[in-house]
Amino acid sequence: MYVSKKKIQAAIDLLISMAVNDIAEEDNRRASDVLPEFLQSRTAGLLLDPKSRFWWDGPLAVKDFYREELKHLHNN
Repeated sequence: MYVSKKKIQAAIDLLISMAVNDIAEEDNRRASDVLPEFLQSRTAGLLLDPKSRFWWDGPLAVKDFYREELKHLHNN
Protein backbone atom coordinates (compact mmCIF):
# COMPACT_ATOMS: atom_id res chain seq x y z
CA MET A 1 0.00 0.00 0.00
CA TYR A 2 1.33 3.40 -0.99
CA VAL A 3 1.28 6.22 1.55
CA SER A 4 1.83 9.69 0.14
CA LYS A 5 4.55 11.97 1.47
CA LYS A 6 1.85 14.44 2.43
CA LYS A 7 0.12 11.85 4.64
CA ILE A 8 3.40 10.80 6.21
CA GLN A 9 4.22 14.42 7.05
CA ALA A 10 0.75 14.89 8.52
CA ALA A 11 1.27 11.82 10.72
CA ILE A 12 4.67 13.14 11.84
CA ASP A 13 3.21 16.56 12.66
CA LEU A 14 0.41 14.96 14.65
CA LEU A 15 2.82 12.76 16.60
CA ILE A 16 4.97 15.75 17.47
CA SER A 17 1.94 17.68 18.65
CA MET A 18 0.62 14.80 20.73
CA ALA A 19 3.98 13.98 22.30
CA VAL A 20 4.78 17.62 23.09
CA ASN A 21 1.35 18.15 24.65
CA ASP A 22 1.75 15.02 26.81
CA ILE A 23 5.21 16.10 27.95
CA ALA A 24 4.00 19.62 28.73
CA GLU A 25 1.05 18.32 30.73
CA GLU A 26 3.18 15.85 32.71
CA ASP A 27 5.85 18.47 33.44
CA ASN A 28 3.34 21.23 34.19
CA ARG A 29 4.78 23.38 31.40
CA ARG A 30 3.40 25.11 28.36
CA ALA A 31 3.56 23.19 25.09
CA SER A 32 4.94 26.31 23.44
CA ASP A 33 7.95 26.07 25.78
CA VAL A 34 8.46 22.33 25.25
CA LEU A 35 8.17 22.41 21.46
CA PRO A 36 11.44 24.25 20.64
CA GLU A 37 13.40 21.95 22.98
CA PHE A 38 11.79 18.89 21.45
CA LEU A 39 12.47 20.03 17.90
CA GLN A 40 16.20 20.33 18.69
CA SER A 41 16.36 16.76 20.02
CA ARG A 42 17.67 13.61 18.41
CA THR A 43 14.17 12.20 18.88
CA ALA A 44 12.70 14.89 16.65
CA GLY A 45 15.45 14.33 14.10
CA LEU A 46 14.52 10.66 13.85
CA LEU A 47 10.84 11.44 13.76
CA LEU A 48 11.22 14.07 11.04
CA ASP A 49 13.11 11.60 8.83
CA PRO A 50 10.40 9.56 7.08
CA LYS A 51 12.96 6.90 6.16
CA SER A 52 13.51 6.09 9.85
CA ARG A 53 9.89 4.94 10.08
CA PHE A 54 9.85 6.18 13.66
CA TRP A 55 6.58 7.85 12.70
CA TRP A 56 5.02 4.38 12.66
CA ASP A 57 5.20 4.39 16.45
CA GLY A 58 2.64 6.21 18.54
CA PRO A 59 2.99 9.32 20.66
CA LEU A 60 3.74 7.29 23.79
CA ALA A 61 6.77 5.69 22.14
CA VAL A 62 7.95 9.10 20.91
CA LYS A 63 7.54 10.62 24.37
CA ASP A 64 9.35 7.70 26.05
CA PHE A 65 12.22 7.87 23.55
CA TYR A 66 12.55 11.62 24.21
CA ARG A 67 12.52 11.08 27.99
CA GLU A 68 15.30 8.50 27.64
CA GLU A 69 17.28 10.92 25.49
CA LEU A 70 16.97 13.60 28.18
CA LYS A 71 18.08 11.15 30.88
CA HIS A 72 21.22 10.31 28.93
CA LEU A 73 21.97 13.99 28.33
CA HIS A 74 21.65 14.83 32.01
CA ASN A 75 23.76 11.84 33.09
CA ASN A 76 26.69 12.87 30.89
